[in-house]
Amino acid sequence: LITSAQVVIATGGLSIPKIGASDFGYRIARQFGLRLVEPRAALVPLTFDGQGWAPYAQLAGLALPVQIETGAADASPKQRKKAVVFSEDLLFTHRGLSGPAVLQISSFWQLGSPIAVNLLPQSSLPQALAEAKLQSRKSIANELAQWLPTRLANAWVARDPLWQRPINQASDRALDGLAQALTDWALQPTGTEGYKKAEVTVGGVSTQALSQKTMESTQKGLYFIGEVVDITGWLGGYNFQWAWSSAHACAVALGAALKPL
Repeated sequence: LITSAQVVIATGGLSIPKIGASDFGYRIARQFGLRLVEPRAALVPLTFDGQGWAPYAQLAGLALPVQIETGAADASPKQRKKAVVFSEDLLFTHRGLSGPAVLQISSFWQLGSPIAVNLLPQSSLPQALAEAKLQSRKSIANELAQWLPTRLANAWVARDPLWQRPINQASDRALDGLAQALTDWALQPTGTEGYKKAEVTVGGVSTQALSQKTMESTQKGLYFIGEVVDITGWLGGYNFQWAWSSAHACAVALGAALKPL
């Protein structure tokens, strides 16, 4: 039996179980009646099950800069105002989407919610297509290849027979629909790659149960630091910084609690 006046829980979350991640910290919190926010995988690739993803699975390995948000094309204006938006690279995988843009949005995405992707955030696509219609006899796919990777352009026009023709023979309505589809691609992820591929865990010991100055919980002498706490940062070292900062705050508090010899 070991007894101690102070105990610090720094056991992390559930991400990457192959290196020893476990729910030990959460079990300790529950044992002392501390509030937990339901954990889930975050900074993780999104998946899309079913035949609908088959044409895009062939694009695995293809990457491009996009704008991605938590709202879909049919979201209400009120929902749009609350949408979280990132502008970073997207990567197609065999099972879905990854890359920095997707990892970022995954921390805010909820199962059952849609996402929207602008595949050409730096282009005025409606205007570009209208100008190309007046000047070019190339196929629509070849014109799109000016702005998109060729494999993606070919896969995209395969979605609609109206896009599988020379651009000067396409109707204005078809080109407008193409531009809308590319700049507001509505998607419904069916899940994520889970904790085995997640860089962090969202959720954990509620911050309401902890002192923001010392990291001590409402159970006197019991401290929680790092990822076991319900604080999650963006990509770019923010989660490491939180681990170090919370550890420093806790260490200072523990030092101050020591009585002089």
